[in-house]
Amino acid sequence: MAEGWDDITPAGDDPWESLAPGPRLAQALAGVNPDHLSGSARVAYLQATDRLIGWAHMRQARALVSVVEAVESATSPGEGMTSSHQASWVADEVAAALHIAPRTATHKVNAATALVRGWPVLGREVERGRLTPAQAREIYEGVSVLSGRCDSEGADLSERAVHALIRRARRLPPARLRERVARVVVSLDPEAAARRRQRAARDRTDVSLWTEDDGMACVAARGPAPDAVALNEFIAARARLLHDQADASDERTAGQWRYAALLAAFGLTPVGQSRVAGRPGDAGGADAVAGQAAVTDPVRVQIRVTVPLDTLFGLTDHPADLEGYGPLDPELARALAADADWIRWVTDGVTGVLLDEGSRRFPSARLARFIRAREPHCKHPSCGVKSSRADADHLPPHSEGGRTRATDMSPTCPRHNRLREASKWQAREEGPHDPLGPPDPIWISPLGRRYMTETAQVGSHDFIPRRM
Repeated sequence: MAEGWDDITPAGDDPWESLAPGPRLAQALAGVNPDHLSGSARVAYLQATDRLIGWAHMRQARALVSVVEAVESATSPGEGMTSSHQASWVADEVAAALHIAPRTATHKVNAATALVRGWPVLGREVERGRLTPAQAREIYEGVSVLSGRCDSEGADLSERAVHALIRRARRLPPARLRERVARVVVSLDPEAAARRRQRAARDRTDVSLWTEDDGMACVAARGPAPDAVALNEFIAARARLLHDQADASDERTAGQWRYAALLAAFGLTPVGQSRVAGRPGDAGGADAVAGQAAVTDPVRVQIRVTVPLDTLFGLTDHPADLEGYGPLDPELARALAADADWIRWVTDGVTGVLLDEGSRRFPSARLARFIRAREPHCKHPSCGVKSSRADADHLPPHSEGGRTRATDMSPTCPRHNRLREASKWQAREEGPHDPLGPPDPIWISPLGRRYMTETAQVGSHDFIPRRM
């Protein structure tokens, strides 16, 4: 999905668009049937209910913390004394009251404590409707590894991270916010991030198996992100090759082909699948079996890592970005760079633009690669498709004057590109346009809501402090 976006639809006359979250907003919403509203007003009503949920969430959070204090007081072995069992007693109290499992109760208590005691600024933003509980959770869970660590001036690093993130967090969906949090955490304490990665690689790398219903089971592999991304890309590429070489009557799904590709890497064949004759000229011949017909065929796999140049030179500690995963600590980025093939993007010395292909309808492979490397996801506000699987799309459309050049094109997934007219979504460029940057249109929904997207930047460190 887009890096972030704002709803810039002009406010209407309905009271819930201006009321702060609280009893008055609840009363205003309760007296209205949203089915009687216009399309755009229904969306505004929906947004108001979400703000109200945040307010109620914080009321419950404070109630949970209050219960914690009461249980601790009631079970204290003596004045000023605590017991190691008190956390479980708190969970028992909350679980009984809310009809939930003790483990769920512990999770709710920990979340409430983070918002009320740990980082109260996040709690206030949730209560005011400026952050959703999910956005706040991504922040406090991500920065918790910095808690108790201080910078050279004695400031708590987790507090610094929260204040750096909170300015833009409301514009980011949780998935993009999680990446931004990780990037800030790595940048503030890169040495600790490297230590955590090394410890995790030692303690958590493994292959596991667990059973599921209906004769199914799951094999899961956990390991360093670059290895996992490369393996996933290999499986996807092998699956496409197997599918292309299979007989047209083979009706296996994309998931089944990926599974066959995984087994093929170990010389295995999916149980119960019929043999598939290779097409004329294919490796494996007529006796090849499904999942093995092209085992010896070469499959080219690339993992795409974007690294700031000053990080490579050791001048700063900005994290790199691994496509399909997210931020990598600088130490790992430099190690990967020491054993990598590089693509160099050279811009025009006058315009600063990579390439302008004028009236061509479709971009060259080079321009398309650059566009996908520049922006990591589909440009549509609500879409999370990776740019490697997206079209190089004209914004504005080619039929409306969009030119085949880097400043007029962005990655857009096939669904949001080819079905835009049918879905009634529109992308319009309004106001001044950065002559050296990517297109930055206003997206207009079928109900007339207007969304301004934030241009995604791989490895963005716009508010991450530099470490010279």
